[in-house]
Amino acid sequence: MRFAEGGADAVRVEPLAKSLGVSKGSFYWHFADRAALLAAIVDAWERRGTLEIIETVEQASEDPAERLWALFEQTFGTPSAADAFENGIRAWAGQDAHARAVAKRVDKQRLAFVASLLRDAGIPKAEAKRRADLLYCTLIGEYLQRGYGKPKLERAALRSLHRLLLTP
Repeated sequence: MRFAEGGADAVRVEPLAKSLGVSKGSFYWHFADRAALLAAIVDAWERRGTLEIIETVEQASEDPAERLWALFEQTFGTPSAADAFENGIRAWAGQDAHARAVAKRVDKQRLAFVASLLRDAGIPKAEAKRRADLLYCTLIGEYLQRGYGKPKLERAALRSLHRLLLTP
């Protein structure tokens, strides 16, 4: 939560240990140092915000259009804390090599997954990649805008986007 509220700068060992009611020594039992904690945060973001979502979507249906809609529900329907976390990781990636490497890997995984869903729905490979890029830019823009109070995209808008992406 501290990371979502204040980014990497808000994650400091002493205040974190104090808020958790543990000693700094106990903290260092779990993490070698602050850098290890921050690396664990970005790695957890990759796991929860990408790998687990892909797994959930893959299990949602055999139908590619339904899987794409399941992806919309998993990503465009996130709570504001998840938006803040996503935005914090991206801001931190501009300053930290490990965060940048993970963010690039996540972007590549997410884009490849969306493109594969579109290809499975019959969209040619090059066009599927272009549409995946457009969808991803829409999602990242949505995270940023919701971060300062814009309401979530309405379901009707998401349905329109879904249809557009799948139109041959």
